Amino acid sequence: MDDNLKAYLQALDLLIQPVRQGDYPAGLDPMRALLAEMGQPQQGLRAVVVTGSSGKGSTCARIARHLRAAGLNVGLYTSPHLHSFRERFVLNDAMIDRGTFAAGAQVVAAAAARVGTSYSTFEQATALALWWFAQQQPDFVVLEIGLGGRWDAVNVVDNLLAVFTRIEAEHVAMLGGSLESVAWHKAGIIKPDGWAVSAPQATPVWDVLRAEADAQAARLVLADAADLSRSACQNLADRGLIPSDNVLAAIEPAHLPGRLEMVRYHGRQLLIDGGHTPAAAHYLRAAIERLTRDPVRLVVGMLNDKDARAWLATFDTSQFHVVLTRAAGHRAAAPDALASSYNFQNARVEIILDLDQALAQADDAGEALFVVAGSLRMVAYAREYCGLLSAAELEEALATRALFEGETYLSKLTDSGRKQRY
Repeated sequence: MDDNLKAYLQALDLLIQPVRQGDYPAGLDPMRALLAEMGQPQQGLRAVVVTGSSGKGSTCARIARHLRAAGLNVGLYTSPHLHSFRERFVLNDAMIDRGTFAAGAQVVAAAAARVGTSYSTFEQATALALWWFAQQQPDFVVLEIGLGGRWDAVNVVDNLLAVFTRIEAEHVAMLGGSLESVAWHKAGIIKPDGWAVSAPQATPVWDVLRAEADAQAARLVLADAADLSRSACQNLADRGLIPSDNVLAAIEPAHLPGRLEMVRYHGRQLLIDGGHTPAAAHYLRAAIERLTRDPVRLVVGMLNDKDARAWLATFDTSQFHVVLTRAAGHRAAAPDALASSYNFQNARVEIILDLDQALAQADDAGEALFVVAGSLRMVAYAREYCGLLSAAELEEALATRALFEGETYLSKLTDSGRKQRY
């Protein structure tokens, strides 16, 4: 391992800090204090902020591409990452370099020490992103909310446009226990006298968004789900905030790694997708049906805080041979827990405890299509297993995973009340 990578990993380790599940929601005052200590890097940034339950990352990427087509310099902050933590920080399609990341991490860590508050990984990463963007001064930044919205670290930024992808009942234990409470948390990114664009929503969700917009004297626009990113950029163009020339020009689809991605392994094609919500499961099934009506082997690994029952139910047909396995990482759900979460009636079900063994089935699986799905950690491992990374990328990926799964990190989880938030 070269010195450059070592220095970067040491800097990343400064930012890694789980938080207590009971600490959320905590309000934005701690985040505001951190940014004040850093000189308020968020001020002056022209931001689009995106929240929702599924499709946030893809929507952010598409908005960024439209803005780039208009000739703008664009910063992009998304989460989580697949292989390198640096994937979260992008300027004009290029990740932050290791040296700049290390410098920013030192700035954030020093400021946090002066404030005297323990900040989560996501809070510190957000502070680093805002610091970096303040240095680079892009024309626009596109920021993805991590969890909820109202009290998410990203919401310290005064956005020029709030964008909502479809909202589902997810993270309900941390967001109030109902679809309406989840929507209320996400609605909190609407700013006073601001603008918001939303994909079609269930009536209870739309009612919450409408009420929040009314309370903030903001304008809320309903967009077609398929054109959400275009609608967002059209809104900015109509308001004279970005050039109208080329902003709505046709762009290449934003096929993000690990999201409905077709990869090749040992001469056959594999479809991999990290979506974990029920809506994501329906998108995946629709994509599969467009590819084939023949038998499909579906290798599934999920995290233990997801709605496995609703996700698995989507694939309970005779077309599917479902292989339940354990995703990478300490948050993975046990395969037998997945099996007990839903009583399959039509699909063939198999449990394979070892993830490598489950993936190795791709060599001799007789089904027409081999699919790996259920979580981004699952598909990240699958991409590495299939040899899609260069030697340098793989070294960084394995070292990054070791930080989040190593003894030092896991020791921070010894308190039973602790749980990684991001």
